[in-house]
Amino acid sequence: MPASVLAIRARTIVPLTGESPARGARLFAALKKIDNAVLLVRDGLVEDVLPWKNARLPAGARVRDVGPVCLVPACINAHAHIQLSYLAGRTLWGKGFTAWLASMIPQLGASTAAEVAAAAESACESLAATGALHVGDVAGSLRGGVALVDRACREAGVGVSHFCEWFGFGPPFIDGERPWPPRCRDELAADPALAGRCAPAGHALYSTAPEVLRAARDHCARHNTVFSFHLAESPEETRLLTSGDGPLYDCYAGTVLPEGWRPPGMRPLAYAAGLGLLGPGALAVHGAQLDAQEVEVLAAGGTALCLCPRSNRNLGVGAPPVRALMESGGLLCLGTDGLTSNTDLDVRQEAVYLRESLDVPPEALVRLLTVNGAAALGLGGSGAGRLTPGAPANFCLLPEALTY
Repeated sequence: MPASVLAIRARTIVPLTGESPARGARLFAALKKIDNAVLLVRDGLVEDVLPWKNARLPAGARVRDVGPVCLVPACINAHAHIQLSYLAGRTLWGKGFTAWLASMIPQLGASTAAEVAAAAESACESLAATGALHVGDVAGSLRGGVALVDRACREAGVGVSHFCEWFGFGPPFIDGERPWPPRCRDELAADPALAGRCAPAGHALYSTAPEVLRAARDHCARHNTVFSFHLAESPEETRLLTSGDGPLYDCYAGTVLPEGWRPPGMRPLAYAAGLGLLGPGALAVHGAQLDAQEVEVLAAGGTALCLCPRSNRNLGVGAPPVRALMESGGLLCLGTDGLTSNTDLDVRQEAVYLRESLDVPPEALVRLLTVNGAAALGLGGSGAGRLTPGAPANFCLLPEALTY
């Protein structure tokens, strides 16, 4: 028996049908919106999006009127740390990056497995409840954490791309067979299907050996997966890489940084470029310390950048040059970072923050939340970020602050 049609009626629907990832001036172009609209869904797939007055509902169609709201495609949270959700509310904010880091380090691994699992499950449920279709999650903080987050996302109905993060300066053990960092290696070796949803990643330029970063980037390029790493997040990072001193050096010397370590004497972007980490297929995260020239270099090379502005604000590390980044022509998307530096995992609130604090046009923010996030995570061929006929009918409510 043919499945019945579900007709979802709303004040406005922005389907983004036909939209490609937007850069530069195209970010600000008008988006097609349909007022007094209906989304027709059959077997979980979009059948059509059209004005209510033009709808010709088949017999047996169910109608659900969701009221005076704006529906958009479900959002992409391109950067989160779900494994660390058990540390929510336990870290120091507003005193800079190193103070936050120092408050977190003693607590890593201090909670029970049940507490860690419950927090991850709650985090994934909140992702689903706030309209996330897919999340780019940083893995590698805890042994067994990849499978834990994968299962929690699957149960919540959220897709996930795992970035298995190399941290430290130990032996890389990266070759064609073993690209995974130590905390991820055993569980991925035991589950090839899980490994297929993962990519090796770097933590940061100051905390991961340069040969490891290069090898992970090369592996991702060979296997057509996204390579992600934190870049230009804090003033302390820039100071450590340029002069080799400061609070971040004091925090990591003798523990993470090996004996005899010497700074490259370069700002983060120049160092990353010298290591060959940038370009298409790379997803840098934060960019709060990029200057005007670096913004242009990043965009010209084709590196995607994930902005996490509320995390940057909460830690007091400075604000990314959002306007310059948008005008540069680079591929931008949004992420929440994790609950150690943010109040929630609702990526829509990153857009609300940029709208309210910088008056960024809502058209640009909707694109960052949807088609751009999908492109940055390599999901472009999946229909993610659009309510296109034949694609999964995944949608969310657009916050009132972003409506237009």
